[in-house]
Amino acid sequence: MSTAIASAGLLKTWAPPATKPLDEAVWCAWVAKGRAQERRSDAAHIKAVKWVSIAGLLVAAGFWSQLAPYEVIIRFIVAAGATILMFQAFGARHYAVAAVFGALALLYNPVVPVFSFSGDWQRAMVVATAIPFVATLTWRKNTERRSART
Repeated sequence: MSTAIASAGLLKTWAPPATKPLDEAVWCAWVAKGRAQERRSDAAHIKAVKWVSIAGLLVAAGFWSQLAPYEVIIRFIVAAGATILMFQAFGARHYAVAAVFGALALLYNPVVPVFSFSGDWQRAMVVATAIPFVATLTWRKNTERRSART
């Protein structure tokens, strides 16, 4: 005896859901939001590079007598920070600032050192080379305030 099973209704087939047409205003707002978030993220990374470089220079000036074994690390931190800021300044078309950070990158080159951390005038030079990093921190705030007013 065979039993036949009959279906109660028609079989339903899968169909993709209906799509809405792309709303151009929503898309533009989404892209603008992403760009703003990317600018904030980039600014935070650049600010972190500046602070790390400033801290490295001030630690070098503060612990001058114990610095000899860690001289290469300080040189690498400052040279890397100056190189990153040099490329950021080129991108922003601030060529004078880029030249200053390029000179700092060459001055603190860890592969071919220009000077050694040994004398008092070198200590003063290390403190003085923190000035461009600090200046760009305050300069960035001033340019943001000016652009917000306009």
